[in-house]
Amino acid sequence: MHQPLFSVLIANYNNGKYLMEAIESVRQQTYANWEIILVDDGSTDNSHELYKKLEQDPKIHIFYNEKNMGCGYTKRRCAELANGEICGFLDPDDALTPDALSTMVESHITHPNHSLI
Repeated sequence: MHQPLFSVLIANYNNGKYLMEAIESVRQQTYANWEIILVDDGSTDNSHELYKKLEQDPKIHIFYNEKNMGCGYTKRRCAELANGEICGFLDPDDALTPDALSTMVESHITHPNHSLI
């Protein structure tokens, strides 16, 4: 089966308290061909400390807005920076079930004329 790259898009602003749980839920996926595109929107909490740990993972790409630009701008920037054939947003205070990406990829392959799953 075709294994398209799935870009998980995370727009983060001051969600350091929850961010690692969201990241770990992606790392625990049964579907292995993913990347995380994380754009920080000028966080002032402990998020930057967490980024130092995350930067070591080659599947996680972290970018920074020069100043706080808001959620819409930051999510658009996530999408523009994505490399994947399939993209999905994950809010930094949410988590995925282990089969979430495989379910979405399977649905995209089964229904190639659908743009949203």
